[in-house]
Amino acid sequence: MRAWTIAALGAALLGAGCAATLAHYADPAALTLQSPVAEATTLDIPVRFFNEELGARWQHKGMGIINDQATFQKLWSLYAAEVTTLPPAVDFERFALLFVYDPEHYNLVNIRGLNVWNGIANPIVERTNWTLPIGGNPTMRKIREQQGQKVPEAKVNVALLPILRNAPGRPGVTALLVEGNPKDEGASRVIPVPEAP
Repeated sequence: MRAWTIAALGAALLGAGCAATLAHYADPAALTLQSPVAEATTLDIPVRFFNEELGARWQHKGMGIINDQATFQKLWSLYAAEVTTLPPAVDFERFALLFVYDPEHYNLVNIRGLNVWNGIANPIVERTNWTLPIGGNPTMRKIREQQGQKVPEAKVNVALLPILRNAPGRPGVTALLVEGNPKDEGASRVIPVPEAP
């Protein structure tokens, strides 16, 4: 697994503003960071993590934030149940962990860049266009169950990226745009990035 390279992204965010308002987000002049992302991490994670372990306030339609080490450890333990690898180090005092996945189909997902408008982050996401349901073909799953065969756990491909938290004297990301258009405040939704746990 590749190590996360976050120093450059953190340095670029130091120049970003702090006011997370959608009115500012609609102003092209408020774009404070356009950063390519070279090494976002992608993992296959059981979908039950998002359905059972992660609170609804931290996610919306396959995008959200992991805010603390304990939650990240739950995600990693589900991933590492089938692999032998140590989790990458994430400094949750300074960073939150942005995640993106396709909530409807199994698709490979990657974060290719990050746009930040005065603290509101919008990841540039690249994904395949497969139409395979999460968990595979439901008919085949049912047949395998009836035959007493092991049915693999339903998983999604998740892209993970550390994002710098906003803090006094260190501007960073204050919210994540998870739905809508920055030019239409009524159709937009954000998840605030809280202070460090």
